[in-house]
Amino acid sequence: MNNLDPLLDAQDADAAPAAVPAPAGHPPVLRTLIRREFWEHRSLWIAPLCVAIALLVIAIIGKVSFDSSLATLPEQRRAVFGMSMAYWALPQFVTLGIITWMYAGDCLYTERKDRSILFWKSMPVSDTLTVLSKVLVVMVIVPLGIYAVSALTTLLLSGITLIRAWQDHAGDAFWDLGTWLRIQGISLVAVVAGVLWFSPITAFLLLLSAWARRSVQLWVFLPPLILMMLEQVALGTHHVLNILEYRLGSVFTHGLAAPGPDGAADPHLTLNLLFVNVDPLPAFANVDMWLGVGVAALLIVATIRIRQYRDDT
Repeated sequence: MNNLDPLLDAQDADAAPAAVPAPAGHPPVLRTLIRREFWEHRSLWIAPLCVAIALLVIAIIGKVSFDSSLATLPEQRRAVFGMSMAYWALPQFVTLGIITWMYAGDCLYTERKDRSILFWKSMPVSDTLTVLSKVLVVMVIVPLGIYAVSALTTLLLSGITLIRAWQDHAGDAFWDLGTWLRIQGISLVAVVAGVLWFSPITAFLLLLSAWARRSVQLWVFLPPLILMMLEQVALGTHHVLNILEYRLGSVFTHGLAAPGPDGAADPHLTLNLLFVNVDPLPAFANVDMWLGVGVAALLIVATIRIRQYRDDT
């Protein structure tokens, strides 16, 4: 029998399937969870694409050009060109604010509403990884994706404008690579600063989405309104309103300089110095931004804990 042992061992080895090495870490699972978000919330990618297509159609069938009536020097023409790039990118960033607000307030609520949370909880996926996938989508992937779409859209729009100017034999045809790159650099820094600044609001929306049984948006607006009314009646102050106004609209107050020295009103000087003084980097030195990031981290941890026990069953 001893002579047959090697043969039996060889047969057993042939019959047994080869062991498949387990994937290291979580990237495959995390990738699937991120894809799930774009499957279930298609507005995340459809909305910015629709805005880009609409802008391109307007540029093709309409008359889109930059006004060079105030631009007599090369620096001023570059400033007008850069301002046009910034205006063309604005619709995409407005879209970014709307869809991230709606997604953050809906993503964890919808899975409880349609009971799909029961399926996902039956899978070997932790609540931590599920919530973090949504955080990555709303705070990293979607903002950077819309930034990339905006950069490509402004490039195409400027190309269309340049071609139309050449066809019409217009004298204001102008394009400057350095200005376009500077605008894209400013936009990228602004997107990162904006995501960090609004992170506590985004995390608060995620927490409400995991906690509220219905009417998430009502819970978003009702507590601040009640607090403001109570403060006004009891103390006669407006501290809650001031805090909300500061957090909702003051991300770049420490990063943008005035267009001209001493409030100069000369339009030529203003255009000349417009993008020289724009620098959003100092916004990262604002301690309130990093305090908000810390609050956002605590709210995300609370959201994970809530999802562990809240399935509306």
